[in-house]
Amino acid sequence: MFRILFLSVLISIFSNCQSDDLDTSSSVTKSIKTINITSLDNAVSETSGIINFDGRIITHNDSGGEHALYEIDISNGSIKRTVIIKNAQNKDWEDICQDDNFIYICDIGNNSNNRKDQTIYKISKTDYLKNKEVIAEKIKISYLEQTKFTKSNKETNFDAEAVVSVGNNLFLFTKNWGDLKTSVYKIPKEKGVYKLKTIESYDINGLVTGAAYNKSKKTIMLTGYSSFIPFVVKITNFYEENPLSGKIEKNRINVNGSVQIEGIAANPDGSFYLSAEEMTGFTAMLYKLSY
Repeated sequence: MFRILFLSVLISIFSNCQSDDLDTSSSVTKSIKTINITSLDNAVSETSGIINFDGRIITHNDSGGEHALYEIDISNGSIKRTVIIKNAQNKDWEDICQDDNFIYICDIGNNSNNRKDQTIYKISKTDYLKNKEVIAEKIKISYLEQTKFTKSNKETNFDAEAVVSVGNNLFLFTKNWGDLKTSVYKIPKEKGVYKLKTIESYDINGLVTGAAYNKSKKTIMLTGYSSFIPFVVKITNFYEENPLSGKIEKNRINVNGSVQIEGIAANPDGSFYLSAEEMTGFTAMLYKLSY
């Protein structure tokens, strides 16, 4: 009964949001369907980031989960392999990204506004492939503009859940609870302590929850949601030093299952995998999006 009621509420919300609720300066031009790949193992019910590393689909849980990466069998959603990051903590792991040689796990969640210890864990792909336990380098970050750390409940503009690797840098997109914008910050890939300064902000009119970069197509895809409606944002023709300098196109996505999309991974064929957390009445899911 609860599931039926919940679905009814979602359908009602979706129907009422078809026109202007998601329209921003990034015009919503269409609604894109996704394909259900599989439900996910309970061990990754709080999946929060995802990558496709040479056919290995790797995810992690968010706050309170193990400091571990999990490889998913996409035929049935089971866990094929687990790798522990020995010198890491999972305070609030929110995204994962990669370049040719390294994987970056982003402990950057800050929805209470009071964190001063955001860390990106950098691990060698060679180590990952050879071992069940690995040691990470640490990239520590904070926001130059954040001067107040008063604890609040989802009111901050200094939360983040989305990071991509482009060229020689990482780029972080914020999840602004306060003004529903997203700001982009550049992060060096070398271990160290960095204060981040905004490159640019964009009125996304929603909450950004994940990011992926398709290197061959030079395309960044963000995912997020607004009023229970998931969306994707495609960014093309941007300068490498400023991802928000390019063409930005926002579209709704239709999913048959959990709408809490938290992770997105770029696939070699130009498609994307989306991971969704477990939510009331729905299991965690892996979807595929062709754009």
